[in-house]
Amino acid sequence: MRNLRFDLFVLCVVLVTSFSVLLTGCGRKALEEKAGKPSKEAGSEAVPSTKPITEERVFYNFETDLHGWEVPVWAKSKTDYVATEAVLSSDAASHGNSSMKVMTDFPGDIWSAGLVEIQHYLDISPYRVISADIYLPADAPVGLKAKLILTVGSNWKFVEMNRSVLLIPGEWTTITASIEPGSYDWKRVVPNEEFAKDVRKIAIRIVSNRKPKYSGPIYIDNVRVGR
Repeated sequence: MRNLRFDLFVLCVVLVTSFSVLLTGCGRKALEEKAGKPSKEAGSEAVPSTKPITEERVFYNFETDLHGWEVPVWAKSKTDYVATEAVLSSDAASHGNSSMKVMTDFPGDIWSAGLVEIQHYLDISPYRVISADIYLPADAPVGLKAKLILTVGSNWKFVEMNRSVLLIPGEWTTITASIEPGSYDWKRVVPNEEFAKDVRKIAIRIVSNRKPKYSGPIYIDNVRVGR
């Protein structure tokens, strides 16, 4: 009986020792991967900074011209895209004296969008966010939403924000998206180090999802990056 107890004790010691070895070696790696934790070999995952933006660079201030922004020809040919023209205007401005006025005609009974864009090769990788200010006149209805869209890389990949920002009538609304590696601000894309090095187009899309109905101007100003 004593020999049996001793054998059981030795077996327990061996099992505990083996389990400890597994946890400190391959076993720990497997358990961490199963739990969704990165292993040391995998490296730390990039996470966007949460520090305040202290420096900005304005690319398009619309003080003297539109800098090439326009309602694209392809959008004018589609019935569900309802921006008719983009012009310089002194009606409203978030900074300075003027902005880009986009004339729109949302019918209100179908999904429809007003879109303006610029084709401009940019390396904005030194920055953390991209932003734009949008003004909806006070007499406009509640319900219109906006987002930023980028076209990036040599394959001209179309990347839009994963959320739309509600525009408030009578106020300037800032839409912002992180362009840092690891950002989850974009649909089906998590930016890497190359994402913001080759931006080919910037677009802003305002949407009415069946409602509201609105016919009138929307103002865009101060398209910028920050870090």
